[in-house]
Amino acid sequence: MGYRNTDVYTLKYVSQLLDVDEEWLHDTSIGMFSEDGCLSVYDEYPSSELSESIVAFTDYGIENLRCRIEDQTEAGEPPPKRGEGSPKHK
Repeated sequence: MGYRNTDVYTLKYVSQLLDVDEEWLHDTSIGMFSEDGCLSVYDEYPSSELSESIVAFTDYGIENLRCRIEDQTEAGEPPPKRGEGSPKHK
């Protein structure tokens, strides 16, 4: 059995890493699932579908986000940079 990376990174961390707006990243993550490298982390017990979760990404999730950013940029609609805010949230 080979080595498996078990690190996860918060939405805030990935926003800084990729230099994209945190709200845009959150909106993008809504369409991602665990098999895409996007996880929901709960900090309160017991949790339910009403509990607020923390969005986190695996290394694979970060690569998926990089592909999405590249696709949008090639389509002429690059995501907003950190601090610019999502256009639909202004």
